Amino acid sequence: MKVSDCTLLKPLQCGSDEPAVKVAKILRDNKQRRIIVVDRKGSPVGIISTTDMNNRVVAENKQPSSLKAKDVMTSPIYLACGIKENLDEIFKKMIKHESYFCPVTKDGKLYGVLTYGELMNKVRGADAKRKG
Repeated sequence: MKVSDCTLLKPLQCGSDEPAVKVAKILRDNKQRRIIVVDRKGSPVGIISTTDMNNRVVAENKQPSSLKAKDVMTSPIYLACGIKENLDEIFKKMIKHESYFCPVTKDGKLYGVLTYGELMNKVRGADAKRKG
């Protein structure tokens, strides 16, 4: 089974030069915990989580108005996958990295987000079909 067989979430994204304050507002307004940072071509280059905002801005007593997304993001992205990748491999990577979230690319550009829940639903469904 491939990533393309899954229902992907619409990715929350921003540019690397987006002001950190605006990124925080996007996260708040969308009630999300992370946002994917993309370059001008739409390729994912980093991720900003609410924890990153806390640890790299608030805890360091930095002025959010002077920072950009690229100053706060975690980069490179250690877990991303292509739309045609095998779900078994993605599952192993998500377990290894203790991640519940995987950016998905298509032709090198951000396409969607695969959640652990969706991945488990597909894996369980495939397992049930094998046993049935």
